[in-house]
Amino acid sequence: MNSVKTLTTVAAFCWCAQVGASEAVHWTYKGATGPQHWGELSEEFGSCKWGKNQSPIDIRTENLLEVDLPPVSLDYRGATDSVINNGHTLQVNVSGDNTLTAEGETFQLSQFHFHSPSEHRIDGEAFPLEAHFVHKNEKGEIAVVGLLFQSGEASRDLSMFAESSPREVGKQSSFEHPLSEVLAIPLSNITTYYRYNGSLTTPPCSEGLRWFVIPVAATISAEQISWYIELIGADARGPQPMNARLVLHGN
Repeated sequence: MNSVKTLTTVAAFCWCAQVGASEAVHWTYKGATGPQHWGELSEEFGSCKWGKNQSPIDIRTENLLEVDLPPVSLDYRGATDSVINNGHTLQVNVSGDNTLTAEGETFQLSQFHFHSPSEHRIDGEAFPLEAHFVHKNEKGEIAVVGLLFQSGEASRDLSMFAESSPREVGKQSSFEHPLSEVLAIPLSNITTYYRYNGSLTTPPCSEGLRWFVIPVAATISAEQISWYIELIGADARGPQPMNARLVLHGN
């Protein structure tokens, strides 16, 4: 857990192969086009309504399956390219060799983005911010690392994003920095995390994703939370039914 706490990085997600489908239909986080209605907006969003392995979830610690999980390692040696305000989140695009090694497989980082409040909860508690690092392996399988932030001191990294983030929806700003500077990583041998099978947390809510949720990896100030909400708005889907799934806990 000590290695996780050293992470000072900064969480609706658009996987580039599915942008056409999800962006063609207008969806939001409230009202008639909000999460409760996503599955009714398009046939392609059917998993949002009928899926049995949806994300996010409320992680109940009394129901965890304690197991000896292999460490998760992040090795980000590339750079950030740009920040996009897509109206649902701030998405940071990256380039170079940025890998996640988990369960004996290697995944390449595609992008990362944010959600406020956190989409995942722990024992019913939501956190002020969650960052999602989205990876893909050679077979096209997706693995997402979710980092939860607690209220506290300001994040230096978020301050950097705030200075470069476009204020207008649909705009993209240049943001070229080595990831090692922006996110204070690589991190190796992360052994305390939650592992479960889930989905995209935005339309089309496709299932089959591997989720690795790291609890309270960094802090964010009240001012930074206010800045994000003012710019993007609350952008978190609520917890979804667990159904027959288990959450594994490596410690």
